[in-house]
Amino acid sequence: MAAQCRRAGSIVSPTGLVEIDRSTVLTDPDNLNEATTYLLHSIYKRELSPKTSIKNITYFQHLQREEIAQNSFVEIIDGADTAQNRIELTHLWNNDQETIFAFDVRYNKVLGYSQFTTEADLPIDLTGPLSNRRIPLTAEQQVRLVELRPGVFVSPGGQYDINNDGSGDFNLSDTTDSRSWQTGFAMQHDSDWTSDLHTSIGYRIDFYDVEAHDPIAPQGQISASDSINETLHSGQISFNYKLNNDVTTYGAASYNEATSNSMAGGTTLGSDNTISAQNFATENTLVELGVKYAPNDSNWYADGALFSQRRSLRNRDGSNTGIRTTGFESQVFYDAYPYWLRVGYSYIDARYDNSASSQDSAQVADAFDDSRPDIIAGTNVGAPSFTAFAASNRQVQGIPEQSFSFNGSYSISSKWQAGFSGLYTKSYPLDFLATVNIRDQYTLNINSSYAFTPATKLRFDVNNITNQKNWRPVFEGGYFGATLVFPELPINAKLTLSHYF
Repeated sequence: MAAQCRRAGSIVSPTGLVEIDRSTVLTDPDNLNEATTYLLHSIYKRELSPKTSIKNITYFQHLQREEIAQNSFVEIIDGADTAQNRIELTHLWNNDQETIFAFDVRYNKVLGYSQFTTEADLPIDLTGPLSNRRIPLTAEQQVRLVELRPGVFVSPGGQYDINNDGSGDFNLSDTTDSRSWQTGFAMQHDSDWTSDLHTSIGYRIDFYDVEAHDPIAPQGQISASDSINETLHSGQISFNYKLNNDVTTYGAASYNEATSNSMAGGTTLGSDNTISAQNFATENTLVELGVKYAPNDSNWYADGALFSQRRSLRNRDGSNTGIRTTGFESQVFYDAYPYWLRVGYSYIDARYDNSASSQDSAQVADAFDDSRPDIIAGTNVGAPSFTAFAASNRQVQGIPEQSFSFNGSYSISSKWQAGFSGLYTKSYPLDFLATVNIRDQYTLNINSSYAFTPATKLRFDVNNITNQKNWRPVFEGGYFGATLVFPELPINAKLTLSHYF
C-alpha cells in the first residue's frame, strides 16, 4: 500500500502485498457508540365467558443512541419513543370454529440526526498508524452539512437551494423529527373441518397518519415539513391436512403491505421535502408448501418445504428494491431422552426481481490506480464512488445459497445438560459484480447449562471452537460488498446467568 489522501473518492497506489492481522479493523478507540433503552411490557388476560376471552397487550420503549465515528459517520437518536396497545377478543363459536378480533394503536416519535454521505472506509490503509482511520470533513463537505454542535456535522432533515441555482445544496441522510399514529384492525378465523383438515384465514388493515419535520434547518431557512396518510392491507390463508397417521401436509400464502422506515422507525423527508409514498409501498408475498413425516411411536420426524417469496429491500436513498426468493428447507429431528439431535439443510435462490440495485462502489478495484496490474487491475475511479446498477435478475449479493446446520444436546442429569451446534455455508458473492466471494466456511460451538431452580439457570458457551477465520457481509443486500467485510470472532466464550420471575 502507499500513502494517499483519506477522503471520499480517493485512489490508492499499491506498492506490494501485505498480510493484515484479523484483529486490525476499522474500529477506532476514539469512536463514540453508546445507547440507553428501557421498555415496559404488560399482558392482561380474562375469560368473559366459557366461549369468549379478552387479552390486552401494552408496550412502551424509549431509546437514546449516539454514534460518532472518526471516519465522519454520525447517527444520533436524541429520543425515540414507541407506545403500543393491542386488544384481542377471542370467541369460540363451537368446538371447531374460532375467531380472533384485534384492535391496535401504535404511536412512534423519533428525533434523530444522521450523516453517512461522507463515510469513507475503502481508502483507509490499515497497515499504517491509527491516524489513517480518521477522515475529517473537508471544507467543501462541511458546507453541505449543518453543525449540530462544535465539530459534529450532520445532514439537515430537508433539502434547500441556498444559491437559487435550481439544485439542492446539502447532503441528505436520515435526520428527522417525525411522529406517526398507526391504527389497525385484524381478524383471524381458525377452522377444524375434520380431524384431518385445519384451515386459517386472516386479514388486517392499518391506517397511518405520519408527519415529519427538519429539526436542524440551515441558518436562514424555513424548516421543511410534510405529512401523509396511507392505508395498508395484509392477508394470509393456510391449511394443514393429515394424509395418514404418519404424513401431514401444509400450505400457506400471504400478502403484506408494510412501511419502510429510517433509524428507530422514523420517517424522513426526501430531496423534494416530501414524505415519499414509497415508504408505504413495501409489498411482500409468500407461498409455501410443505410436508412432515412423523412415524407413529417413533422418536424422530422429518419435514421439508418449498417456498417462493417476493419482498422489498429499503435502499440507502429510501427507495425499494424488489427481491424474489425461491428455495427449499428441510430438517430431521430425533428426540430420545436424555439426548436430542437436529440436522437441517436449506437452499435459497435470491435474485433481484427485475429491480435496480446500488453499492457504495462498483468494485474493490475502484480504490486503486492501474500502476501495478500485477497486484490488482485498478480502475482509477476512486472509492467510495456510489454506483447504481440497472434493473436485473442477478443473484443478490451477501446471501449464502446453501447452508447446512446441526445441533444437539445431552442431559447429564435432570438439571445439567451439554450441547453443541454447527453451521456450514457454501461460497457466495460479497458484491454485485461477484468480483469477491466469501469462501466455504463453517463454525462449531459447544455449550453447557445447569438449572439451579426452574427459574434460575447458568449457561456457558464456547463459540467457534476450531478458531475458524470466517467472514460475513456488513449488511444484507451487500451495499458495502465492494468495500467492507466483517471478520467473525475467533474462539470466544460467554457465561450467562438468567433468572425468570
